[in-house]
Amino acid sequence: MGKILSKLNIWIMVMIILLSLVSCTEEIDRKFKTGKPQLVVDGFFTDQQQDHFVKLSLSSSFLSNKPNPPLSGAQLSLSDGYSEIILNELSDQVGTYRIPKSYRGIYGRTYTLKIAGIDIDSNGTDESYVASNTLNPVVNIDSIALVWSSARGQKQWQVLLYSREPEETTDYYAFGLFLNDKWITPKLSDLEYAEDKFYNGNDIVGAWVQSVVEEDTDGEATEHILKEGDWVKLEMQNINKDYFDFILAVDAETGIKVPLFSGPPANVPTNISNGGRGFFRVYSLVQDSVKVSKEILEQRE
Repeated sequence: MGKILSKLNIWIMVMIILLSLVSCTEEIDRKFKTGKPQLVVDGFFTDQQQDHFVKLSLSSSFLSNKPNPPLSGAQLSLSDGYSEIILNELSDQVGTYRIPKSYRGIYGRTYTLKIAGIDIDSNGTDESYVASNTLNPVVNIDSIALVWSSARGQKQWQVLLYSREPEETTDYYAFGLFLNDKWITPKLSDLEYAEDKFYNGNDIVGAWVQSVVEEDTDGEATEHILKEGDWVKLEMQNINKDYFDFILAVDAETGIKVPLFSGPPANVPTNISNGGRGFFRVYSLVQDSVKVSKEILEQRE
């Protein structure tokens, strides 16, 4: 009798579990409102003698998994308060407009990008947009060094910075890397960012500012395995506070949320007027390199 009751109890428990699973399969149809399209600007300008570019596109719908469609035929100009140039669209890259290398940034000047001749909301009236950013002076690098490390669960080369941080100004920095002249930090999330509150007016002695990761947290080898004769180049960008705040907001909105389903903390800021999105960034930069030697590689052992 006891065995029969035991089997009956087991059967009842199985049925309850099956019913609970069935009850969780209700289909929920969520409909999201599609907002009006917005202008998206991705542009940069530096103190270097090189071509710079501004990319224009239209924002996509909330559930779209396609890239933003490029925006062609706009009228763009760039001014520093003393002179103004016209930006021409590249014939082979729709929506990409070039700032020629002959127009080089000058420290202390504010650069204003103007965009006109586009009808984003298709109401028959063209809109205009403006974005401004000031070019801060560069901070020199004394040297950089490579140190082998297993920090953060990765096998990597820490790139250490030696410099002196100016006391007169409050500065914000972005750090990127080249390996044998190939840019290996192409995404916004690949760059490292810092403000000068811990170093203001002091020597920077071996601050860890970037990494060349050889093995990730899953134990998988990357394509960036250093060998003797390689060159690692650090790029230090002196950026503005508004762009620094933009980076922090992007990281907060796209990073892991705690709790998991919490909403975004705030709208990502922008320096594009008239409801535009994205950012037009102006910054100075300096680079320094270190050659990978046999002695450096011996740190792996």
